[in-house]
Amino acid sequence: MKKRTPIIVVAGVAVAAGAVLLAQSTATDPAPVTAAGSSTSFQEYTPDAVSSATSDQTVVLFFHATWCSTCKLLADDITANADSIPDDVQILLVDFDTATDLKQRYGVTLQHTLVQVDSNGDAIEQWHLTRTLGELLDSLV
Repeated sequence: MKKRTPIIVVAGVAVAAGAVLLAQSTATDPAPVTAAGSSTSFQEYTPDAVSSATSDQTVVLFFHATWCSTCKLLADDITANADSIPDDVQILLVDFDTATDLKQRYGVTLQHTLVQVDSNGDAIEQWHLTRTLGELLDSLV
C-alpha cells in the first residue's frame, strides 16, 4: 500500500497542473470597456458630470461591466461614432461591478442598463440591451 501513495500523489499533482494550464490557455480576458478618450459626450461617470449638466442637456448613465460582451458592443459603437453624438447629449459610463450606490439609487439589477437622468440626477427613463448608438439616441425621451 505504501508504494501506491507516491504514485497517487504524483498523478493528482499532474492532473491539477494540467487543469491550471488548460484554464490559463483557454481563458480570455475581455478588453476593458472605456469611454472615448477625447470625447466629452462619452466619458466615465463622475457626480460632477451629472450636476454640471444644464437643463437643456440629456444625460444617460450606461451601467456596464468589463465582462459583458453586449456592453462592449455598445461601448465600441459609441466610441466609433462619437462624432455623431449630439452636442446636447452626454453618455456616462458607470461600472456595474463597483457602483453599488448608483445601482441601488436607480434600481439597476442588470449590467447593460441605460438610465436617462435630469440635471438633478433624477431618473427619467430606463432601458436595457441597446446595441448601437443609433438605438440609444432613438430611445431618449
